[in-house]
Amino acid sequence: MSDIQIEASELSARFLDLHESQIVFRLLLDALSQPGTVFHLPAELVTRVPVVEIPLLALLGYDTPFALVGADTSREHLIARATSGRITDATVAAYIGVCDSRTELLPMGLCLGTPMRPDSAAQVSVQVNGIFTSATESTATLHVSGPGVESVNHVICDGAAVGELDFLLRRDWAAPHGLDMWIIGVDGSFIGIPRTSRISAGPSWNKGVS
Repeated sequence: MSDIQIEASELSARFLDLHESQIVFRLLLDALSQPGTVFHLPAELVTRVPVVEIPLLALLGYDTPFALVGADTSREHLIARATSGRITDATVAAYIGVCDSRTELLPMGLCLGTPMRPDSAAQVSVQVNGIFTSATESTATLHVSGPGVESVNHVICDGAAVGELDFLLRRDWAAPHGLDMWIIGVDGSFIGIPRTSRISAGPSWNKGVS
């Protein structure tokens, strides 16, 4: 298969139809309104495109500034062609996909908005190498509390490498500014972590694979 054919196939895979976009958009909203609850991206999309790109493909519109951190630039160009979004520097992008959560940009190198313009903060999807499932307090990787959580949600991220989730403990902004995030596992399982959530490490925090 020629390079042109490969690119055409990869580009075609990144076009979400209206139904697919609506499903993903609803899942993303639900995840932010229920922090720490495990959701799953549609299986057909997970097998079709890299999971960290799926929120971008559903959310980007014409000339929307975005960045894909830690990936070959060819992937950014495919996303731009599929969505009409505009590639820009990650520090000023409105929507960001992060392929390696251990990048130094997370979380404070991205656009956090301001108290007067919290809507200008970036929305960020972050891929990790684990798989998210609900957990008990004694087995959890993460404890998530705050607005949208009745008490505390306990989540395990099975298989995540040591250090992949450390950026969550470095969040030290004061709402209303800060990042809204979706943390996505390799199988499409994910959780929403809005800027107002409180995160603490659970008993299995450092039991990932190195």
